[in-house]
Amino acid sequence: MDEEEYIKLLNKAINELPHEVKSTERWEIPKAEVIYDGKTTIIKNWKQIIEKINKDEKHLFKKICNNIGAAGEIQKNRTILRSIIKPNILNKQIEIYCNEYVICDSCGKPDTIIIKEGRDHVLVCQACGRRKIIKL
Repeated sequence: MDEEEYIKLLNKAINELPHEVKSTERWEIPKAEVIYDGKTTIIKNWKQIIEKINKDEKHLFKKICNNIGAAGEIQKNRTILRSIIKPNILNKQIEIYCNEYVICDSCGKPDTIIIKEGRDHVLVCQACGRRKIIKL
């Protein structure tokens, strides 16, 4: 096979890749948009955060509440925490969650899912195939 034929086949393969694979945009950990109402903190972009990380919202909410020691509730598009929490603290909790349950520690991509295998929960990367047992 000569170089010209190789380049032609390579370009054909690239053109047939799905858009998600060809995309070069960098995934970023979402940031919380916070407003305060008295002694409550409202994360008003909760739904967008959940859509971006593609994980169970109850799991993320439980982890945040446990780590910051606050109670609260999930509403339609937002969450309400019954305490005044600074945005940098919430964003740090979201970052910790993403590093543990969203981003693959092998390839660095956010294309992971959590599956149950017997008694274990496994974080499976759909980009590189890495499997890691996690504690929920």
